[in-house]
Amino acid sequence: MKILQAVIHASSLEKLHQLENFNLDLARSSALQITGEDYSVSGILSEEQVEILKQAGYSLEIELDATDIPAQRLQDVYHGNRFESANNAENFTAESVRGYMTVDEIDHILLQLSRQNSEMVSLITLPNRTWEGRTCRAVQLSAGPSRSSGKPAILITGNVHAREWGGSDICINLLTKFIEAYKNRRPIQYGNKSFAYEQIKQALETVDLIIFPEVNPDGKIYCQENHEQNSFNDSLVGNGFWWRKNRRPDTDGKPMGVDLNRNFDFLWGSTIGTSSDKRSLIYLGPAPFSEPESQNIKYLLDTYQQIRFFVDIHSYGEKILYNWGDDDNQTIDPSQNFLNPQYKGIRGNTDPHSPTMRESYKEYISPQDEKLERELGNRMNGALKAVRGKSYKVEESAKMYYTSGTTQDYAYSRHLSDPSKPKIYSYTFEFGTEFVPPYEEMQHIIADISSALTELTYAVSQLSVAEPVHNA
Repeated sequence: MKILQAVIHASSLEKLHQLENFNLDLARSSALQITGEDYSVSGILSEEQVEILKQAGYSLEIELDATDIPAQRLQDVYHGNRFESANNAENFTAESVRGYMTVDEIDHILLQLSRQNSEMVSLITLPNRTWEGRTCRAVQLSAGPSRSSGKPAILITGNVHAREWGGSDICINLLTKFIEAYKNRRPIQYGNKSFAYEQIKQALETVDLIIFPEVNPDGKIYCQENHEQNSFNDSLVGNGFWWRKNRRPDTDGKPMGVDLNRNFDFLWGSTIGTSSDKRSLIYLGPAPFSEPESQNIKYLLDTYQQIRFFVDIHSYGEKILYNWGDDDNQTIDPSQNFLNPQYKGIRGNTDPHSPTMRESYKEYISPQDEKLERELGNRMNGALKAVRGKSYKVEESAKMYYTSGTTQDYAYSRHLSDPSKPKIYSYTFEFGTEFVPPYEEMQHIIADISSALTELTYAVSQLSVAEPVHNA
């Protein structure tokens, strides 16, 4: 059976949203409005699903034959641990990696970097072990005389979704680039984009980075080591190499998994962009924060209250997304918000026969917050574009598809649900045009996104110097 990456074209937004009824493996972040009567989204489909969609009135264009992608991408993974020896670990640099990193390699590098650079790097052992018993780790990168003074921090996470391997590689590259540049007093070069040492120094001495590269290690190991790499069937869409979720077991002990990016306590259970079907790729789990992996991110947000910015790295779609994701933004009516029970059941509603149309509700964001998130998003995209000319689309998350229970919206919503919590401006990066790009292309993507995140860190340092970031 062939597996195809295809662009699905729908004649209306309503028709686009009706794709949810087919239990497809869609890259929702790739959705676009091409014309008033042409909406598109990319997905991974079986030949049978292609025919079903055609019969249902959708047109499709095949981007690539993805049947052999699992075997090809597995050639880009070193099945072992290149950094197990002390010599290799001590001499690790961002440039020394050739091929996607494994979970064990990333863990070794975090441990080694914290040992070698204890004056800058603090290891964070997260409290919740995964379903398969793995310990997760993050690091805090902090430099300069004010290291312990509660500087504003940026939290960066990778590999929330199992098959989006490149997120952790981006995190490690960014971390090592910052350490090497600061310690050796030299600039950072990403393609055609350069950051002067003075910029790096100001960024790291003014802003902390908390980096959690491998949120979902169980899922990633399953993707990279599973022997049935081409498994793709309607009974469990996205199996094998295409696995998206964590490895939560069902009652019979078989892994059914939860979409971790639907498991956070933001409109959890609202049915917006989620499913209660355990087989679904967007299964939200039995309760908010039911999963150890989502609990670990919450732990970081609760423990490091200096976090003011959050970036969650995903693939694919070539977008930089900011709040909100549950519905379109509006800056006029503060009462129209996710906490107001008056609007329960209205937000995210795309049913044309509903007595209350979705168009009657839009999620409130203050003009100042939307302006800041959009401007910083554009600034990050400018740094990304300078690397090799690639440009991402900067937009609110809910532009085409609506979601709930996501990392991004939960992080930003916390200060509204509980005014004692600090405000956290949040972004989702959707890199590339495939879930797992060829590693040769991934190297370029790593430079692109690292440049954007370096720019964000420098921008926050300027913001905090000129205008300190407050809790509200």
